[in-house]
Amino acid sequence: MALTPAALFAPAPASRVRRAVVYGFGTILLLLNAYFGTYAYVVVQALLWTQTSLQRGPIVLLFLVVVVNFGVLRVARRFALSRQEMLILYAMLCMGTCVGGYGFVQILVNQMVAPFYFASGGNGFADKILPHVPTWLAPHDPNVYNGFFRGSSTLYSKMVLGGWMVPVLAWSAFILAIVWVLLCATALFRRSWVEEERLTFPLVLLPLEMTDTLSERVVGSVGFWQNRWMWAGFLIAGFFESLNFLNFLYPSIPSLPIKPSMGPNHLEQFLTMRPWSSVGTLTLAFYPSVIGIGYLLSLDVSFSCWFLYLLGKASIVFCTAVGLSDSAAGGASNRAPYLREQGIGAFLGVALFSAYLARRHLAEAWRTLDGGNADDQNELLPYRTALIGGALGLLFLVGFLMAAGLSPFVAALFVFTFFCVAVTLGRIVSEAGAGWAWAPSWSPAAFAGDAVGATNLSPHELTVLIGYLSWTNDMRDNPLPQTMAAMKMAQGGELAPRSYLKPLLFAAVVGVFAAFWAHLDIYYRFGSATAKVRPAISGMSATGAARTAASLISTPTPPDHAGLVAALVGLLIAVSFFVLRQRLPWWPLHPLGYALATTASMEYMWCPFLLAWLAKLITIRYGGIRAYRSALPFFLGLILGDYVVPALWGIFGMLTGYQQYMAFPH
Repeated sequence: MALTPAALFAPAPASRVRRAVVYGFGTILLLLNAYFGTYAYVVVQALLWTQTSLQRGPIVLLFLVVVVNFGVLRVARRFALSRQEMLILYAMLCMGTCVGGYGFVQILVNQMVAPFYFASGGNGFADKILPHVPTWLAPHDPNVYNGFFRGSSTLYSKMVLGGWMVPVLAWSAFILAIVWVLLCATALFRRSWVEEERLTFPLVLLPLEMTDTLSERVVGSVGFWQNRWMWAGFLIAGFFESLNFLNFLYPSIPSLPIKPSMGPNHLEQFLTMRPWSSVGTLTLAFYPSVIGIGYLLSLDVSFSCWFLYLLGKASIVFCTAVGLSDSAAGGASNRAPYLREQGIGAFLGVALFSAYLARRHLAEAWRTLDGGNADDQNELLPYRTALIGGALGLLFLVGFLMAAGLSPFVAALFVFTFFCVAVTLGRIVSEAGAGWAWAPSWSPAAFAGDAVGATNLSPHELTVLIGYLSWTNDMRDNPLPQTMAAMKMAQGGELAPRSYLKPLLFAAVVGVFAAFWAHLDIYYRFGSATAKVRPAISGMSATGAARTAASLISTPTPPDHAGLVAALVGLLIAVSFFVLRQRLPWWPLHPLGYALATTASMEYMWCPFLLAWLAKLITIRYGGIRAYRSALPFFLGLILGDYVVPALWGIFGMLTGYQQYMAFPH
């Protein structure tokens, strides 16, 4: 198997993209993706279909498409999908998965109506929240939303459909505007990231290899699907996960402690004495897929991720030991070392420095506004369209939030912070892989509120900002990394980047409405407030935002000046890491590792990244680059097996009606 850069992007067969196939088959896949992914996560509770940086749903569906395509190639070659068509369909599935995922519809649909159903004298929703919710943002009629929570009902009545229509259309417009702005950002940053800085894009390797089924790119090489090491990794990952699925169904069968939620993997249970007890959660995880992803990363990135995460834990213990922080107390004076605040600062710093690194390219794009010429034929959008369209999209988002009740400044601050985080997540996934990339714990909505201060916000503003924008909090399903990956795959699959534009827009529209349909249909059947669905998104995630907003309305807090200073420090550290890497070739710490280390995602990934780093370090040191390339198929197999086999168990659970073990994350 030839996995060198030259082989990876060697000429492919002539482009063959049939529009009817892309849009027709794409629609079927998007609808299947939305409904099965929602059902498998919410009802069967067997697998995480969304949220991961290398999305499980699109990879599993691509696997099935490739398998079927092998059969079609043998019996009716002219009906088989070309590699280019499969890559476009994969990109469409990634987009559809994002807009229906955790940072979008999956949480939003619960948070829209939870304050109405769960309103009681104890939580104060009726007095503090409900009067400030615009009628076009959520259904207000109990006859509409009661069935959503109680189940044994139907979405398909005139009253229910009519009650949801306006809120769904309003929020869909908001989500699609976000997607549009991120597509414009893709056009503006693509050349800098792909051609000038040459980010590694480790997560595109698997879909590129999976779709290379029609020809061998290097004479004498072993293809991906014929590689024994790939199948060895696939079977090992599948066996480990299947053992845990069987243990879930039949407890007498032994299990393997792959996940951090398993008892032996909690290290903090052994750290009971002060100051060590202040370390908080410290767990081990051995996800095969994350180990595989970690092996694809450069050594400095994977090292920075796990080392800086553990360094952050050590800083917590140090601050407790010297009396700078007391884990048993609260308040601003007891937050040292301010990791949450450093996190948002690091994300802002990475985004701003990314714009600085792309300054020449952005200046060239800016000159097109005055009629200047630019070479933008290889971009997703013409520069002029990206600049003007992106600006109009941002204005729409700010205007939407102002219509909902936010002041222009707060709306603009939220939108600015949100897109800075989105750009940083795009860069993190494009360079650091990050099997599960979270936004900083100080979310854009909370950051905007704390920066201004709840004391300076009206109850209406707090309701909208905290209660009705908190579904954007962690942004695990961020479209920008996926669109950037599509641009990199266009380079490897001999497709013009602009050929992705219409399919991606089409997928965004179909994906949003398919996601709303899937969630609403399932919740009206099973009930969001019943024991038949996953409580993680229908319980506290549904009401938590409203509870926080009600608390701030009752007891407003002043601007968080200490937190803003700590965020500035995080910004300066991230920028300093960029500068040091440019000036000192030996500098080992990567700014993206610093940003990731401050997020909750590294609680799950630090151990797999450490193992992958060790494996890659030892392989290269004692076997050289040839040994590293020879081992790549095994680690790609770990990823593929850890994705496909749990999906098969999910299908089993869906057919039998039995809840299943969840392979990832806990």
